[in-house]
Amino acid sequence: MKRYTLYMYAFALSAFALASCSKELTEGLDDVNIGVVTDENVMYDGMIVTAKKGQPVEFTINGEPDFVTFYSGELGHQYIYKDRTSVSADDVVSSVLSFTVYTSTTIYADDNNRRNNCMDIFYTMDDAENGFEAFPGLVKNDIVADSTTVVQFWKDGKWHELVDRDEFVGMGQNVVAGNSYKRDVVNYIDKNLVLAFAYNKDEWENPHFNETDAVNVAQPRYNFASMKITNTLRNGQTTEQFASDFVLTAVNMHHERDTAYYQDWKSTVSYLPEDSGYGTVTANVAGRWNLSSASSGSFYIHGTANDSHWKSSWLVSDPINILACEPDQGVSVKNISQDMPTYSHTYENVGTYTATFVVTNGNYKHEDRGVYQIVVNVTE
Repeated sequence: MKRYTLYMYAFALSAFALASCSKELTEGLDDVNIGVVTDENVMYDGMIVTAKKGQPVEFTINGEPDFVTFYSGELGHQYIYKDRTSVSADDVVSSVLSFTVYTSTTIYADDNNRRNNCMDIFYTMDDAENGFEAFPGLVKNDIVADSTTVVQFWKDGKWHELVDRDEFVGMGQNVVAGNSYKRDVVNYIDKNLVLAFAYNKDEWENPHFNETDAVNVAQPRYNFASMKITNTLRNGQTTEQFASDFVLTAVNMHHERDTAYYQDWKSTVSYLPEDSGYGTVTANVAGRWNLSSASSGSFYIHGTANDSHWKSSWLVSDPINILACEPDQGVSVKNISQDMPTYSHTYENVGTYTATFVVTNGNYKHEDRGVYQIVVNVTE
């Protein structure tokens, strides 16, 4: 087994060394280097490391740096994309909005006796040439103005159906039995796509409210799962943004009437938001949106019992930047309290990768940082 050391140029970000400082407080990166341990599965020719797929590559970390972060060079972990927050439209091969909807109540077709199908999913964008009008946006501090805006936009026919309401009839009551949808949104790039989820946009009342011998008509709960936009790039990489990235705002209609109702609902008073107009919840509250899991694409609006007023609430996104993405991430492999002479990483797929170590020596008086890169060619 042989050990090869790769020396790279370390550049100083800042240095605040005072004459009275000790060498330890101002120690740079002169002694720091990154090496590779070779064996029958890992070889090094002075420029490129060649390793077999599925075999660990052991890197040596010499010079006792304070902090080390590792980027493997694999998709999602490339140093060159550490500051990237959006991808180029030219690099996008496909862009798909996907999600699943299910309910805890049987959804019937709309009729005069049992009209409990009350969810609509809309979209619009800035594309007048193709018959779309940009949504004017929410002010988010005037619930009367915002509720008027979203409803008037619908009455004027400017919201477009993303999913036909009839598709919800007979929907399953768990995520496996729910209805899954995919919509191609690649042509909506740079067009300020806005999504809106309208719970009882028609503002129906419970058709049997206050009737003593009525058929039960509960307003259903609607659950949205795994809502995200997935971009596939030319290099095979995919980027994702989930529902929380859409910046969803609740617009609760009749919030004053409903707040009075909630105050009598003692078991859930503690879960109610202070802002009844825009507020969301973290528990099951009738007619209120729960966005606590939106970071994974899941959210829902809870249903209303058959003996209560039906609720009406919209959930509206900000204009969505379809090209948005999370920066690539590195792995912290060493901090100042650790002794980490080696670090091992296994590449599971054939390809050529640029393994990058970001090495830092620093404290409140001084910081030096170096970037050390090694090309790793992974073979069968």
